[in-house]
Order: sequence, then structure tokens, then C-alpha cells
Amino acid sequence: MGDVVQAAETFISKNLGAVLKSADFLQLGVDDVKAVLKLESVEELIDEDKYRSVISWTKHGVCDRKEHFSDLFCFIQLDYLSSEFLNDVVRKEELVCNSLECANLLITSLTSRLCGAQVFKKRKGQTDEILMIGGVNCEQSVVKFHIKTNQCSKMPNTNIARRYPSAVNYNQQILLMGGMQGWVGPYYNSVEMLDLNDENPKWDSNLPSMGEKRYAFASTLLNGLVYCAGGFNGKRLSSCESYNPEERKWSAIGNMNISRSHHALVSARGLLYALGGFDRNAINTAECYDPRNGKWEYIPPMKTCRNGLTAVVLNNEIYTIGGCAGSNDLSSVEKYNLDTKAWIDVLSMNEERWGGSACVVDGLIWVFGKQGAKTVEFYDPATNKWQVSTNMDRQ
Repeated sequence: MGDVVQAAETFISKNLGAVLKSADFLQLGVDDVKAVLKLESVEELIDEDKYRSVISWTKHGVCDRKEHFSDLFCFIQLDYLSSEFLNDVVRKEELVCNSLECANLLITSLTSRLCGAQVFKKRKGQTDEILMIGGVNCEQSVVKFHIKTNQCSKMPNTNIARRYPSAVNYNQQILLMGGMQGWVGPYYNSVEMLDLNDENPKWDSNLPSMGEKRYAFASTLLNGLVYCAGGFNGKRLSSCESYNPEERKWSAIGNMNISRSHHALVSARGLLYALGGFDRNAINTAECYDPRNGKWEYIPPMKTCRNGLTAVVLNNEIYTIGGCAGSNDLSSVEKYNLDTKAWIDVLSMNEERWGGSACVVDGLIWVFGKQGAKTVEFYDPATNKWQVSTNMDRQ
């Protein structure tokens, strides 16, 4: 029986985001809810998901469940939530405000940040380092950028040079996929992996290839799977596929509504979001994929056409950053609110960026790269300001 329980907990941990959002979660008893909330996961925004699941579970039967709310709220590790999420979401929740214990926990967390006693913490597997792989000139070099010191250190070269590949971080294993050789091909569907858990990591090419050759495509993680969408391989692609790292198996999924290359792909609330890109011209269309029914559906288009953009998810919003429209590179930024389903403009970056990359660290959006750009800058949503972190000798 112990092995069965351990296997169940392992499965739930690897798919915790999906479990928390499922209808079955709402039917659990309070003891089972506590057991699920105790589990750890390295999924992006998992702490926000835990908070939202507690709110949803309580309100699903508020008369009978309200008495358990303060106990469940204690399982939410507020130090892992950004200050903006605490202020804009948690502080406005009636269940929190009406519980003296919960309100005190929230006030303590916010006050300690204002006093400088602590900052937005990182979970196991999260670091202050950003890995930058290759570049537009088809490099094999890999550089690690250290946020706290603004310094770079060299990492092992990739096994082959790849132009416009895509990469994801799965449990500290960097999967580098696709791309093309030089400026004329051939196109790649091969995959290599750098295991950062190893003391002396090296790139391993002994991984299954994607089902389709892809360059200038986009990838992300969702519920323990790697998803790849669109790209180009002599024709522009609408096809998509997923990879199960545990089974080492690629599977085709539903096609996007339109072909896209040089676009962005992010995951939020159990869905995939494909944003902008190029399809004969720069486009502003966006669509989302629900793995439960295997279908893509359009969402409201961005305000600006963006080819070669980058995107991140932070505090219940999708930020689309830079890109180009026609011959004009963009410094502009906009964000999509997952609740209101509306796009609004955000303060522009200091530098125009086409083909840049972005990630979220400590509640800040870090942006780096573009053809010819040597700056790294970050955006703080709490202050609505972009700040240049450093210059670096890298395209």
C-alpha cells in the first residue's frame, strides 16, 4: 500500500497545476485537500494556483467549508507570491479580509517586504541565473548570466549549432530542440539535453527527435509535458506536438488555427497561449489551446502586430514584449488579463528588441538579446519601470 500511495503522490506532484484546477479537486474532503496542498512542485506559478484552488474549494460550498478556510490558508506560502499578487489579488479577497488569522498573515508578509526583511522567495529548482543558448549567428556557445552580480560565466557548448531553436527547463534539465543549420538549412527536429543536476553537465543528444522539423517555433511547459507549436521548415507550420519526458515520447496534438513562426508560446491556468508571430506579415492574432479537448480557440488579438516577440506570464497576466511590425523593431509592451480578457499597454522598454528572450525571476521580468543588442533590462510591475541591468558582449 505504501508504494501505491507514493506513486500517487509522485503523479500528483508532477501534475499539481492540473490537479488543483480540476473539477475533482472541488469534491475532495478537507483532509484530502490538505494532503494535496502539502505537495511540492516546480511548476511555474504553482503557489498562485494553490491560493486560487483554496478559494475555489471554499466557495464551492461556502456555508459548510468556510470554517476550514483559515486552516487551508496556512498551507499557502505567502513568501513565494509576488508583492503585486498579494496586493492586487489576496488583499482584496473577502474570505481573507474576514479572517483575523489570514489577514494577520498577509499583513506580516507585506510589512516584512516593506521593511526590507525579506524578498519574494524562490522554490527549490529556481535560481538567480539565466541560461542563454546560441544566438542569431548560429553559435554553439552557452552563457550563464548571474542576476545578482551582473556577470556571465561560460557553460558547455551545444553539440551542434542551431539557428532559431527553442528551449525549455524541465526540472533543471534544459531541452534544446529544432532550429536549422546556418542560413540555408537543413532544418532540424533533433533534441539535446543539458542536465544541470549533474556536477559536470554535458549536452546529451540521445533523445527522441520531434515528429516534425521546426525552426523559429515556440515551446513551453504545461502539466509536466513539453509543448512545441508552429515554426517553419520550408513552409510555415500550424502543427503542434507534445513530449512526455518520463515516457520519452512525442505525440502530435491539434493544429493551431493559423500558421505561425517567430511567435511566442506560454502556459497559464492549464491552457497554452500562442501569440503573434509571422504569417506572410507580422500578425497580432492570439489563440489558446485546451489539452482537455485538444482544440485551439481565438482570444482577443493584441493591440500591435508583433513578429519576433517574446512573452511571459506574471500575476495573472500575459506580457507580450517587443518584436517588429513591418520594418520597425518595437520597444512597446502590452499585457493580457486572464480574467478581464483585455489587452492594455505597458511602459515601453529602453531598447527596441526583435528576437529577444524573457523570463520571470523574483517577480521581475528580465529581457535580454536581439540582433545587435548588448543590454539586459528588467521590468518591475510594482513600480511600472524598466531598468537597464548591464551591458554584455553578446548578440
